[in-house]
Order: sequence, then C-alpha cells, then structure tokens
Amino acid sequence: MTGRMVLQLALLLALAMPAGAAHDELAATLRGVAEENTRAYDAEDTDAVLRTMHTRSPEYDPTRAALAEQFRDSDLTVTLIDFKYMGHDDEFAAARVRMQVVGSPGSGFQDNVTDSILLFHREGGVWKLWSDDVLGVQFTGP
Repeated sequence: MTGRMVLQLALLLALAMPAGAAHDELAATLRGVAEENTRAYDAEDTDAVLRTMHTRSPEYDPTRAALAEQFRDSDLTVTLIDFKYMGHDDEFAAARVRMQVVGSPGSGFQDNVTDSILLFHREGGVWKLWSDDVLGVQFTGP
C-alpha cells in the first residue's frame, strides 16, 4: 500500500466532524477549489489549473508536464456533478467528487463519469488540491 493510499485511508476512517458553520464554510471553500480547477481545465488555462494545486503536491509537476499535451490533443468538457465533503484533520481535508468528462464529437474520446477522493492541503493559508485517487470510472458514451 502506498503512503498516499495509507494517508487517504486514515483520513476516511478518522475524519468524522460534527456539522456546523465551520464545517459548512470549509465544505464550500473546498468545493470552490474543485470548481475553479474544473473551470480552469475546461478553459484550457494551464496557469489557472496550477494555481488550484499545492506546489509541493506529488501530482503538481506531472500535471504541469501533461497539461499542454492534454489541451493540444483533446477538447474535453469537464463538469463537477457531485461534491461531498468528508472531513478534515489539522493538515488535510477530503471530499468525494464525481466529474463528467465529455469529448468533442468525433474525437474518439470515451465520455465518462469519474468517482474520486480529492485531498486538499493548505499552502500559504489557502486550501489547494493535493492529490486525487480514482475510485471508479463509468463510461457513458456510445
């Protein structure tokens, strides 16, 4: 089991938190980060995508390297269709999200809905994406 998977499992098991204003505010903040990341990806704005990511994330450099090719080779529309805040500890926060990814007509891209766990970590006092772990993919197109 990788360190990332252990961390995510620990978060899932230990992140119970009573509901309240702070809970709702953090959930809204994290959803905003996920929405901005999705909006930036949909707009093919590399800088904006990277601004939503923690610069020390293990996924930051690979994402930065892959975005230009992804934007050049694919015209995808990404939509956040479900966001469920799971909880947080003193360092990380977690949410389960579902995103729909649709390719342009004739692209050959297999449309899908991806179910993932997103981890968030603060950088300079601002919540940013740390990592994601895909739980499953449901293909939706022809």
